[in-house]
Amino acid sequence: MKRIGILLFAATACATPPSVAENAYVARGQEPGWIVRIAGGRISYTGDYGEVRIDAPAGEPRTTFNGCRHETASADGRSLLVDVTRGRCNDEMSGFGYADQVLVIADGRSFWGCGGARRPEWDN
Repeated sequence: MKRIGILLFAATACATPPSVAENAYVARGQEPGWIVRIAGGRISYTGDYGEVRIDAPAGEPRTTFNGCRHETASADGRSLLVDVTRGRCNDEMSGFGYADQVLVIADGRSFWGCGGARRPEWDN
C-alpha cells in the first residue's frame, strides 16, 4: 500500500510542478544569474544576467522520483530542460531557503539553483 501512495503522490506532483505559486513556478540561480518561470503553458528561461533568453511551450512534465522534469525546445530549436526535485535548497548568495532544488540545462549548459515556495525556516 505504501508504494501506491508514493506513486500517486509522484503523479500529482508532476501534474503541477512542486511548490507552484498561484500562477507560476519560479526558480533561480547564481553565477551566472538565471531565472525560469513556468506559467500559462510556457517555460521562460533568462540566463547570463539577461543575455540569453529561451521561451518554449511547457508541454506535459514527466514524473521523476521526487519531482518533475520538463523537456522542450523553442521555435528556433534551442533546447531547455528543467528538472525540479523536492528538497531543501538554499540560494548561494542570499542563503534564503526554498522548497525545491532545480537543474536547468539550456542549450547544453547546466545550471543549479532553487525554486518553488520560499522556506524562511531554512534560511542560512
